[in-house]
Amino acid sequence: MSTILRGLQFYPGKTIIHKLDPRVKLVISLLLMATAALYLEVTIITIVIVVEALLSIVAKVFSRWARTVYGAAPLIILVFIANFLFKLSMPGQSLSFQSIYESLQLAYRLVAFLASFSIFFLTTTPEELGMALTKMKVPYMYTFAFISAIRFTPILAEELQSIVDAQRSRGLELEKGNIITRLRRYIPILVPLMVNVLRRSYELAEAIEVKCFGAKKNRTYLRELKMTTKDWITLSASITLFTVAIYIRYFSRISIP
Repeated sequence: MSTILRGLQFYPGKTIIHKLDPRVKLVISLLLMATAALYLEVTIITIVIVVEALLSIVAKVFSRWARTVYGAAPLIILVFIANFLFKLSMPGQSLSFQSIYESLQLAYRLVAFLASFSIFFLTTTPEELGMALTKMKVPYMYTFAFISAIRFTPILAEELQSIVDAQRSRGLELEKGNIITRLRRYIPILVPLMVNVLRRSYELAEAIEVKCFGAKKNRTYLRELKMTTKDWITLSASITLFTVAIYIRYFSRISIP
């Protein structure tokens, strides 16, 4: 889980992906996710994941992106098992290759979702995301809450790993026993983590109150967002490719395996 949360942490760089307008990167991530949502075919989802991998290579964050996808393996397996059991519970359904394949398709789609947003957060600072949401007329109160959650997520992931290591050094065994026993053993981990979350929340509330947060409705920024020719070309190409994907999905007779 901590590996997934680290996928929300910005990694500095000077690549062409880092320099794109955050609104363009957000649209690209949403379009990739929408493409994966439109199709269940393994071929198309594989193409989406390959595109995401190429973007991560261009942004020089492939290793971090890959670790995020690898860290999501337990969640992906859980989605597969849940969908497989749900299909078996339906009337008239039995164990077959089709039910297994359909469950794999849904789990595979989750990989594309996670990989898409991992690229966005790895190449976009919280400040850029905040400016993009503000430019999109999202109320700043909601934007600030969202940005704060993103900023503290990697920190909480590191604290979670530190607490787990500390409890293991004291003899806590998380891998042994049945499911109920394992869940009970996570209590010594969750309690100090919740205490740290509450402590950070109070500190943040006091800090923003001291700085008169919300005193003025109109905010100014050190750097204003401005779309360049490169941003418009990238945005146009992305929308065009997504339009082609919609056409192939609903209007074309092309058979996709």
